[in-house]
Formats: sequence, structure tokens, C-alpha cells
Amino acid sequence: MAYRIVHWGTGATGRHALGAVIDRADMELVGLCVWNADKAGRDAGELIGREPVGVAASHDLDPLIALRPDAVTYFGNGMRDNVQTTAEIARFLEAGINVVTSSLASAIHPHSTGDGNLATLRAACEKGGATLLASGVDPGFATGMLSVAAYSAAHRIDRVRLQEFANYGNYPDEATGRHIWGFGLPLNAETLVSSGVMLRSTWSGTVEANAHALGWTIEDWKTTCVTAPARQDYDTAIGKIARGTTSAVWFQLIGVVSGAEKMVLEHINWIDAGDIPDGWPMPPQYRGNLAETSYRICVEGQPAYDIELAMADGDMDGLGITAMHCVNAIPMVVAAEPGVIDQCRIVPYGPGV
Repeated sequence: MAYRIVHWGTGATGRHALGAVIDRADMELVGLCVWNADKAGRDAGELIGREPVGVAASHDLDPLIALRPDAVTYFGNGMRDNVQTTAEIARFLEAGINVVTSSLASAIHPHSTGDGNLATLRAACEKGGATLLASGVDPGFATGMLSVAAYSAAHRIDRVRLQEFANYGNYPDEATGRHIWGFGLPLNAETLVSSGVMLRSTWSGTVEANAHALGWTIEDWKTTCVTAPARQDYDTAIGKIARGTTSAVWFQLIGVVSGAEKMVLEHINWIDAGDIPDGWPMPPQYRGNLAETSYRICVEGQPAYDIELAMADGDMDGLGITAMHCVNAIPMVVAAEPGVIDQCRIVPYGPGV
């Protein structure tokens, strides 16, 4: 019997997950929720450029809950409104419907974060007897399941750097590109990243979970954010980036352990690789060919080694990995005990799970 799935979201990441649900023989798409009311009534397949599949989009939760699906693949934009996202997901959980999502970074490592929304989600899971798994690529697979597995090869670990290197020139989400990373804004503009607030809310659980895997305790936090200007005007997926405005950003969330900066999570993101200043960390093999996106786990110790997850199609592949790490987990989530799952504490899984 196929898993009956309600899908939420047809944006940059959600369309990848929706396509995967449609393609899988062990899943049946029974409902689709869209944030934009203008999309209501349209066929799910047509909304992602495919042939019709016979499932019309809805803008109302109640009829979707009434379908009693086995799981919801939720890909709303949690960065815009974490409280609303939590409330929507909790509605499904309270009704006994399992959820996988990339929209709740604070729930990816529930044992390592103090986010108040987790109490709501745990209560909803208990009430409905349902299970929630939040994941993605970062935070998620690359800086969680993959990084924790990487530590098993070390004799001694002195320091860890979890890195994203990403070209955002073709990334289609303006809210992320401009208001989070700050692309196209003045170099000194305050953004969700530069203020440090989002770094803690989104990635502190990741840093804590990695530290926990090493037996470390984070005793203090530091954040940094540096920007670099565009050398020229650029036409991008989010519109024009004017010369002199932000075209590259390097931020860090640092966990202090025993007085030393032992856990570093950092992103180097750009619109055009030529704007990346000398001195910023970059993988050597990417010099002169910075169209791709990669995630690196850099272990300093004995032995010292780096592990890289490189994607030739840049952020498009990154969006696919974000979606698939959630969709592929559905059989495991449906079979799991009720509650919020920490993805660092589960057995690795694949599309055949």
C-alpha cells in the first residue's frame, strides 16, 4: 500500500519535494496546500511544469486534514514566520498526521536547542500520536547526519569547521537573497544574518548537536559577518544587484569550548565569484570556478581531514538534497514512535527505505 501524502508548498524547495512524491511508486499524492490563494484550484502537476496528476491545490487546511494522510511534506517558508509555521505543522500533528519538513530549523536537533516552539510541537505530537522530522541540507544532512558520521574516523579532534560555499546568483527566493543574506543592499545594512539573531536561532542547535557528538559543551557563542561589494551591476534570479552593494557575505557562528573556538559554522555565499575578497576561506579546487555549491566538514586533529559534499548544479542541487532528505524519510517517520526526531540520532536512510 502506498503512503498517502499531502504536500505543502510549491516554491524553490517545495517543487522538488512535490515532484519526488509524484514520482515515487510507494507514495500517493492526495492533497496539496498552497500559500498563494491565486494557485488554489490549479493542478499539482501543472504548478511544477508537469502533466496534470488529478490533485487540485487548496488554500485551506481543514479539508486537507480531513483527508487523513499518512504524512505531510511541509515546505512553507519558516524563515519568514516561524510562529505561523509551527502553528500550521502542529495542526497536522494534533490530528495524528506525521510531518516531514525543511521549514523548522529549530526542530532539526530538538535535544540541542531551547526554542520555545518545540514545546508546542512536542505537545502536538503527544496529543495526536504523530511524529515530526525536520531536516534539510544545512542545517540538516550536511552539517548533521553527515558531519557526525565523519567524526567516527578521528583519534583526536581539536577543532571542527562546518562550511557552506554557495553561488546564489540563480537562487530564486528574494526573501532569502535580500533580507537574509543582504544581496543588493548597502554593505553596512542590518540583515537577519548580520545582526546575529538568525545565526543563533537557525544554527545553534546544529553546533550544539555536533559538539554533543564530540563530548563537548558550548559555554559561549560568538558571531561574525563580513560583506563585499559588487564590482559591477548583475541581473540575477532576484533582480538587479547594483555595483557597490553587497555581492558576497561571510558569516560565522562560533561555539566556545573550554575557552577555545572549537566549533565553527560558517557560510561564504556570493552572487559572483569575482567579488570574493582574497583571504576569505575557499576550497582550493574552487578557485577560478565558483559556480558550484559545496558543504565541507573540516576536522582538525589526528588525523586531520576534510569531507566535501559538492554539487555541480549549485543551489539547484542543494534544493533537491534539502527536499529529498525529508521525502526519503517518510517510511521511517511513519513507523517511528510519536515525538520530534533528532536527525543526528537516527540510522541513515535512502530512497529505498
